[in-house]
Amino acid sequence: MATSSWRSALNSHPIFDVLRGEEGAGDIETNSQELLAVNDSDLFIWDQFKVNLLTTNLKNLLEPDSDKSRSHQTLLCNNPPLFKVNRIEINSTGCQIALVGDHGVSVLELPQRWGKYADFEGGKKRISCRTTTVAERFFTTHQSVCLLQASWHPGSKTDSHLIVLTSDNLLRVYDINDAQNIYQIYPLGETPSNSCLLSTFEEVLGDIAVSFDFGEPIEAPPANLESTRLNLKDQQSSDVYPVYILRGNGDVYYLTLSVEEQSSAGNAIQGPLAMYPPAEDNYGLDACSLLCLHTNPPVLAMATSSGSVYHSIVLSKGVDDETQSWSDDRSYKQEPEMSLYVYEKVELELSLSLEDEDDDAPCPISLHRDPVTTDRYHCSHRAGVHSILVTWLNRLEEICCSEDDTAIQEFSQDQSCIAEHVVCTKPTSSSVPEPIHGLCIVSDKLLGVTLICLTSSINCLALPLANVHSVSSSLLSSSKPLQPRSGMSPLGKLHPEPFDKHIKKILQRKTSNPVLRSHPKTEVTQQEFLQILSRATQIFREEYILKQETAREEIAKRVQVLRDQKEQQLVELRDFEQEREEIQEKAERIADKLEGARDFQEQLLHRIESMSRSLETRLPMLSDAEKNMKKELSTIGEKLKHLKNSLQQVRMKKDFQERQMTQSESASKASSMTPTQIKHVKTILKEEGDKIGSLVKEVNTLKSIAGD
Repeated sequence: MATSSWRSALNSHPIFDVLRGEEGAGDIETNSQELLAVNDSDLFIWDQFKVNLLTTNLKNLLEPDSDKSRSHQTLLCNNPPLFKVNRIEINSTGCQIALVGDHGVSVLELPQRWGKYADFEGGKKRISCRTTTVAERFFTTHQSVCLLQASWHPGSKTDSHLIVLTSDNLLRVYDINDAQNIYQIYPLGETPSNSCLLSTFEEVLGDIAVSFDFGEPIEAPPANLESTRLNLKDQQSSDVYPVYILRGNGDVYYLTLSVEEQSSAGNAIQGPLAMYPPAEDNYGLDACSLLCLHTNPPVLAMATSSGSVYHSIVLSKGVDDETQSWSDDRSYKQEPEMSLYVYEKVELELSLSLEDEDDDAPCPISLHRDPVTTDRYHCSHRAGVHSILVTWLNRLEEICCSEDDTAIQEFSQDQSCIAEHVVCTKPTSSSVPEPIHGLCIVSDKLLGVTLICLTSSINCLALPLANVHSVSSSLLSSSKPLQPRSGMSPLGKLHPEPFDKHIKKILQRKTSNPVLRSHPKTEVTQQEFLQILSRATQIFREEYILKQETAREEIAKRVQVLRDQKEQQLVELRDFEQEREEIQEKAERIADKLEGARDFQEQLLHRIESMSRSLETRLPMLSDAEKNMKKELSTIGEKLKHLKNSLQQVRMKKDFQERQMTQSESASKASSMTPTQIKHVKTILKEEGDKIGSLVKEVNTLKSIAGD
């Protein structure tokens, strides 16, 4: 309830009352503009008359009774742009906003946040912001050059590089830190011969680039060939961003762009890319806008001023490595050839009237990327807003990622996108123009996914959008398509896809009744009212009631089939239950028999063992085992006798040793002397020793004398 309440209360916010109360706010305008931007939950609106930027936080609307729900801030430019701003674009970091006009571009630096609600500079009502004019001298001296598009470079590390496309067929890159000097420049073709004329021959023939968009980054080889040959480990490859450039005649060119180095040498534009199948008018000579859907492979959405949008698949042809090289001046000699395969054409309904519109009145279309999903984008123009859902993108990615070559045959043109008419500001061909002055997508968990649209009469619409389409969720469960299994039921084989997806396909609408918001000065006749009512009634009948009836019939058939299957399954379940009881009784009887058989088997085993033993005892001859046992018993008796004799001898030796020990102990006790006696004996022995020594000497002396 809170999500829907803030959407309904947004149009009555004081920020829009400020714009409505200004002089000239109700003037009739015919050109659409982009004066609305959103960053998270912060909404920014450019005030053309007071030349300032208004901002408010949409989350404050969730509390309608608080004072913050009615508050907003005004960001003043310290160097206001002298040109008319027709587009604002915020960078990825949310710190700078580009103010883009036909004759110049300025960059407003957002102030810092602080305070309880994280407002700019604590919630001050009016804040002076630093504003830098980009290439002021160039646009001042070249009044005939128009600025066609300006976008922030997604690969800028500092998020300060701005890409500017001008009517002189040049793509310029500016660094905001040095906004007056060109950082890089890329020629996109021949410069118009006479830029002083309002409409040059190149513009009439469609040779002027009118729009560009970035693709997903690709990895480029190292720029230095010498370091590549030396295989230096510190040399790393950098990412470059492909840029697809659309000319007014429908031709698409290709350019690789990187802002890591200031030099732009070697990055020459390539094209035009071949388009298949070829067309005589090259799919329109009034191309006005280009959008690259970041898928694999990329898909380009090209819009024309006549209200048509073409979806083209970008495919590249492989090139041998020998033909690819980087020269010393870092010029890439040959890129893989790329082609565009136009898959489908979408005709946007610019008016609800059944009468034919004036074909001479151009209706430039602006394409807006959806931040929630890649398979959806939005178109804004002077007649309203369309939302286009490309339902075949996921299937295309599956085919490109699969190794099955036959899968491409399943990808046919039967799958078409869904173009939903969301807002119609020109219900009849005679209605006063009410162009769209702003379109943005809010993606927040609290606020939900919401499309915010601002008309030229300062009428703001907030419409809910689906978060993720059902087609995108198919990849979450499995990357492979659902195949019928061998054990699948007949109903499952008949409808391999889930039943809810089948119902969604039936209820899928190709057209819808948009929200009508016409200019206050528009006068509608009774006949036109009747035509609009008849058309709305027809759409409700064909796209709502009939499809709901078809879905109801399918659901009724499904319910009847399920009921029949349920009854059949109940009958089978009862039969199975009866069979289960019978099988259980048989199992019990078999288990009893098994137990009896086991007991009888054990008895038989015991009888067999006893019989075998009795038979062994009754044999007249000894077996080998018995013979060996008899021999072993006889040897054991002899060994026992020998061991008995050895044991007796050991015992006798033991008795003898014990007697000897006893005698030695008694002798030692009997021969014991006192210390005095021992000393006397030693003295006697010493004297006897001396006498013996002297006698030995005398004997030796006598021997020596006798020898002589």
